[in-house]
Amino acid sequence: MKKEIIKWLGEIEGHTGTPPEDVIAFNFGLFESDQGWMMYLVGGFEYSEDNDDWACIELPKKEYMYLRFPDNFQSSSWEEILELSSTTLKELEKEGLLNKTLLKRAKAITTGFDDGDLIKIR
Repeated sequence: MKKEIIKWLGEIEGHTGTPPEDVIAFNFGLFESDQGWMMYLVGGFEYSEDNDDWACIELPKKEYMYLRFPDNFQSSSWEEILELSSTTLKELEKEGLLNKTLLKRAKAITTGFDDGDLIKIR
């Protein structure tokens, strides 16, 4: 899953370029669609460690902002998808790989389902 996320972040950056400096936080949102488990990326101009509402941002309209989980994860429960996402992103952060992407200047990075609590990655 790490390779898929890094490749996807590169594709997003190829389409959008580097985010403006005032985008300080990113959320890897999770949801289940008719295509299966999906992840999307949104950036925010504000961040609060105490209030997850900062990540209540309009969903991306561009298809490239979404990543479908590989087929071998599609039969997973939402709890397993959340665990996979947070573990994978934490490993990428620990390995310094997120600092080589459009997220390099992010003050905060989180992941979670739209209707649940966010897990802090950075």
